[in-house]
Amino acid sequence: MTKLSYTLGMKVFACFIAVLSGITAFFDGIGIFLANSYGFYSSEVTPANIGEAFPFYDDKMLLQLYGMRDSLLPILVISLLLFAISVIYLLCAAGHRPDTDEIVPNLQDKIPLDLYFAIVCPISLAILFLILEGRNPLADAGALSFVVIGSIILAILGLATLLTCVTRLKLGRYFYQHTIAYQVIRFCWKMLAAVFSTVCDAIKSISATWKIAVAWLVISAFYTMGGFGAIVLSFALLLVFCSMASQMQELKNGGEELAKGNLNYKINTQRMFPLFRAHGKNLNSISKGFSIALEQKMKSEHLKTELITNVSHDIKTPLTSIINYVDLLKKENLDGQAAEYIEVLDRQSRRLKKLTEDLVEASKASTGNLKVQLAPTDMGELAAQAVAEYEEKLENAHLEAVINGGDTPLFAMVDGNLTWRVLSNLLSNACKYSQPHTRVYIDIKKEKDTVILSMKNISRDALNIPAEELMERFVRGDSSRHTEGSGLGLNIAQSLVGLQKGTFSLEIEGDLFKAFVTFPATEPPASPAEELPEEEMPTDAMPMEEMPIEDMQEETEKDE
Repeated sequence: MTKLSYTLGMKVFACFIAVLSGITAFFDGIGIFLANSYGFYSSEVTPANIGEAFPFYDDKMLLQLYGMRDSLLPILVISLLLFAISVIYLLCAAGHRPDTDEIVPNLQDKIPLDLYFAIVCPISLAILFLILEGRNPLADAGALSFVVIGSIILAILGLATLLTCVTRLKLGRYFYQHTIAYQVIRFCWKMLAAVFSTVCDAIKSISATWKIAVAWLVISAFYTMGGFGAIVLSFALLLVFCSMASQMQELKNGGEELAKGNLNYKINTQRMFPLFRAHGKNLNSISKGFSIALEQKMKSEHLKTELITNVSHDIKTPLTSIINYVDLLKKENLDGQAAEYIEVLDRQSRRLKKLTEDLVEASKASTGNLKVQLAPTDMGELAAQAVAEYEEKLENAHLEAVINGGDTPLFAMVDGNLTWRVLSNLLSNACKYSQPHTRVYIDIKKEKDTVILSMKNISRDALNIPAEELMERFVRGDSSRHTEGSGLGLNIAQSLVGLQKGTFSLEIEGDLFKAFVTFPATEPPASPAEELPEEEMPTDAMPMEEMPIEDMQEETEKDE
């Protein structure tokens, strides 16, 4: 089925045909009605006696109508057919545009619908009044001019009203929302609802409102008496209102400070009115309650971390003994199932050791019990070292590491050891969870005052988990948990990056896993020559290539 074209040109052409055919059909119908009324279709009236039969009418217009009497009916049929086709097309095209299938209101659809009817209805009633009154357009030139002009205006506005009604109906509630009557009714309803709500609130809080009502009656009585008492009362009210404004501002400031998290802010309620004082005390109580809750939460986190650390240390001692005895048993050259059992014990004990080490490191990183030494570090060189360290594991996992942006030195203020641990965790995750025969991309770039290192890899399993949840403890992307991960690597990486005043974030797009590490950028470190100028070099310092062999041996012995 061919789709209709809703272009602007087609709509304008259809509107022109609809207006023209509608006006033609209207006047053609009037012509048929008048010709039949005057007897032009009978043999009694002829062109010779038409002037005698209608002495008060215009002979030229009567002769034109008499000559067109046989063609009026075909013209009426064709006009009605064109009018019906064009109107049906316009009804279908109303609200449609060629670039979208949705209903889009035009400028005319935003005009209140009441205005359309306010213009169309009076013109229609005026034309109908002339017809019902019996004023013949052929005998009254003024009536004829009004009918012609009014019909043209009525056809244009009537078509516009019809199309905007159809568009609004397609849009649903848009039909009645954009009307003056709806807006007036809505405004009145809101006013009534506000008045009713105010009355209900006053009744509910009668314990406080009765004081205001009594005060208002006293004030009204003083103003009724007038004189010096009214002046004094006005000045007193000014002071009261100024004091109330000041107290409300103090309460507002207290609420804002509380919303910002400043739990140490206290509202001074000594000189407040009783109602405001009670509200201020409640805000102070909320602040105190939040402080207590926060302190208890921090204490609970500290106890939990301390428990994990203590348990981990307690586990490490017997675990070390187990690993040592397993190593001794492996040297006994056991055969058969005993050797297999030893291999399982060795693998699982080392896995448990790695888990306890991760637990200790996670607790230290989360509580900040790690020594951090920030220094300018080349992030590209650090990433290359980490990839070189994991070269064998990457090959075993059938992965290829690609570093982009490492050619240009980009220095960041980081702790080299902690950042290497972050990269180690990310590469370890890539080796465990990446799809084999894919690439691991490491991109390093500088944006404004930060250096961003991103690592991207394609996951082997579906990542049906939010990125934020992956950074929690003991959460793994492998839901079946058949790999060796502990679920602590990303959490440790996030804590280590936070200790270095950086940010760590994750993004998941389908099976594409992205990790972003951002650190503050810094300038390259000064070279040794710049730190110690040549003219300030100690006189006893001698280049290594010019030092005698005996002296070099003496220096070595001193160092030992």
